[in-house]
Amino acid sequence: MIKTIIQSIRQTLVWTALTGVLYPLAITVVAQLAFPRQANGSLVERDGKLVGSELMAQQFHGARYFWPRPSAATYGTGPTGLNAGSGSNLGHERSTPDQRAE
Repeated sequence: MIKTIIQSIRQTLVWTALTGVLYPLAITVVAQLAFPRQANGSLVERDGKLVGSELMAQQFHGARYFWPRPSAATYGTGPTGLNAGSGSNLGHERSTPDQRAE
């Protein structure tokens, strides 16, 4: 019985180290070496100031895409020209795909 408990604890520690530490570390290193810009969030800078990310709230056009949150897909209204991260109470009944494309 004690031998089984010790084996269980040992296996838990080994698999925690492998899947919780070593694997994520290896994937992070590979991502940083192969795709450093994308791995760091595809950040967008204007005049030396960080203004957002290319990956956040992209506008999609076409019936095959899900509708994004209206506030997350509307650009050009914030002080930096990007308003991609703010919230809104607007729902689909208040904004149609044609309105969001403007």
